[in-house]
Amino acid sequence: MSSRPQPADAASAAPPRARLSGKLVLLAAALTAAVGFLIWTGTQGAAVYYHTVGEVRAMGTDAYHRLIRINGLVVDGSIRASDSGDQIGFALQDDSGQLPVEFRGTPPDLFGYASEDRYQDVIVEGQLETSGVFRARTLIVKHGPEFEPREIPAQ
Repeated sequence: MSSRPQPADAASAAPPRARLSGKLVLLAAALTAAVGFLIWTGTQGAAVYYHTVGEVRAMGTDAYHRLIRINGLVVDGSIRASDSGDQIGFALQDDSGQLPVEFRGTPPDLFGYASEDRYQDVIVEGQLETSGVFRARTLIVKHGPEFEPREIPAQ
């Protein structure tokens, strides 16, 4: 006869080190899942998507009063400023047509400069009204990597 006591269950028979490594694996998996979730939610908010003029027109009434971004080219000669100078209007175009835009505020310094006989691409963010005018709250001028600042003449 053996005088050794028999364990009550298999879990208590496992050495303490094995139980500790199992808990560590579980903790590492939970931590990895939490960090992955934070990365995923962070990149979803940072993703910037914009529509073309044609896509906005194809949306029809679904485009009204929604916050959207539109990319297009400023139509040559369409830029006009209000008498008070706090609002500008212009037409945005792509291959599918044009869209009138009104922006209240100070436009970016590069807005309105033509490059190679055409205006630069812009991205506007705002809402399309039922009148068909896009009220932009943000105006971003796109430029290529070859951009260099203007030379300031010496005095």
